[in-house]
Amino acid sequence: MTRNEPQFEAVSTGGHFPVLHSLFEHDDFEPGLGVLFEFGLQRTPDGIAVMVGETSA
Repeated sequence: MTRNEPQFEAVSTGGHFPVLHSLFEHDDFEPGLGVLFEFGLQRTPDGIAVMVGETSA
C-alpha cells in the first residue's frame, strides 16, 4: 500500500472523483488492509455475475 500511495494520492486529489477525495481528506480515515480486502471480496461475485450475463446472451 505504501508503494502505491503516490498514485492513489494523484487519483484522490485530481478532481475526477470528488466522493473519493471527500473520504480521504480527513487524516483520521485509515482503512485497514482487512477492511479493504473484505470490501473487494464482497464485490467479486457481482463482477463475475456481470461477466457471465454478458457472455451468456
